[in-house]
Amino acid sequence: MTCSLRRWLAAIAMFALPLSAQAQYPERPIKLILPFPAGSATDGAARYIAQDVGKALGQPMVIENHAGADGIIAAQLAKRAAPDGYTLFVSTNSAHGSNPALYNNLPYDPVADFVPVAGLIRIPITLVVKKDFPADDVAGFVKLARQRSSAKSLSYGSGNTSNRVAAELIKATAKIEMINVQYRGTPQALNDLLAGQIDVMFVDPYSAMGFIKAGQVKVLAVLDSVRHPLLPDVPTMSEAGYKDTQVVTWAAAFAPAKTSQDVVNRLSHAFRQSLAKAQTLEALRRMAMTPMEMSASELRGFVASELSRWQKLVELAGIPKK
Repeated sequence: MTCSLRRWLAAIAMFALPLSAQAQYPERPIKLILPFPAGSATDGAARYIAQDVGKALGQPMVIENHAGADGIIAAQLAKRAAPDGYTLFVSTNSAHGSNPALYNNLPYDPVADFVPVAGLIRIPITLVVKKDFPADDVAGFVKLARQRSSAKSLSYGSGNTSNRVAAELIKATAKIEMINVQYRGTPQALNDLLAGQIDVMFVDPYSAMGFIKAGQVKVLAVLDSVRHPLLPDVPTMSEAGYKDTQVVTWAAAFAPAKTSQDVVNRLSHAFRQSLAKAQTLEALRRMAMTPMEMSASELRGFVASELSRWQKLVELAGIPKK
């Protein structure tokens, strides 16, 4: 074999190896880091979608829950992961929306440290109260809150940033007082609402639906522009007379910065295919969610708009930076 032929074959091999490795992706399980505990709305939807996407890719997707600190813990773990397509971050409007408005020294950059992969789910917030709450509608809720003295203000539980922003937004809009009781996650806050330890929650319908149907809590309103399909008799806050009070949460998949665009494209396609399936749509409907089908490029633009929108929401709610 001549020297020139050996060099030619070596050059072919150098380019062929990455292409071969890419064609075989994924070769092992893919980890999905979630910023919420097991049992939360995002966790339930992510597990369903991940199982379907894993089957399509030929490798299982494994969920890791790292709750707390408004998604900062999970975001840091995902940020530090190798950009090889085997670690994804199921982020939300907290980590990729409101956190820059809430924290002075955020230890990650939602734009620079991550690559958008695909949109996943959209979830409105609902206003729920303990079952013996002495009001059955928004008007009664506001009247009661205004009658309370500062020492006996209503208490609301918040398991994440979205819960708190929604509550503070209603406080500012309706000109009422409520005391915030913070929890590690939504399930813990709901437990205290069921026990009557707190009065109010602003929570996703997935987490509260079972308790609503069982009559263990009362739902007074939906913080969306339209009524929820699983709660057709529950008015929106706008219908109750309080406009500009929409708080809708969402979740989407991201990869660490510098992840190969080809890998991102393959993952994005698999997620979008899953969200287009009738069985996925029905599963999300049962979980009181709707799909947020977006390509990687569409998600990039969406995140930019959400960072601006949540900045305004946090300012309107009057929440100081930490």
